[in-house]
Amino acid sequence: MEKFQQSFPSKPVAWPASKKWALSGVVGSGNLEVLIEPNAAAPASVSYAVETSFPGYKDSWLAALGDFASHYAVGGTTITIHDQGASPIVITMRLRQALDLLTSAKP
Repeated sequence: MEKFQQSFPSKPVAWPASKKWALSGVVGSGNLEVLIEPNAAAPASVSYAVETSFPGYKDSWLAALGDFASHYAVGGTTITIHDQGASPIVITMRLRQALDLLTSAKP
């Protein structure tokens, strides 16, 4: 098990005031869970907390997370990830799903 935290600059995210968080995915073999919560103390950055069952891939994780922060407006959030061996494409897909859930007008 490996745990790490990292912050990256990102444009502020805008979401409906009625939403306090968004969750996508499940913790399971080859998958991961992504939870996005507000972090008003840092509106121009995103903070990630990652817990993965596959140690030794921190550099790959940081590259994927930094890329996501630069391509999507996720500033002002904390993103918690629980991983069970997801591939990079699944990581990006789950992050995008959680962001879509957070920013959509649907309850």
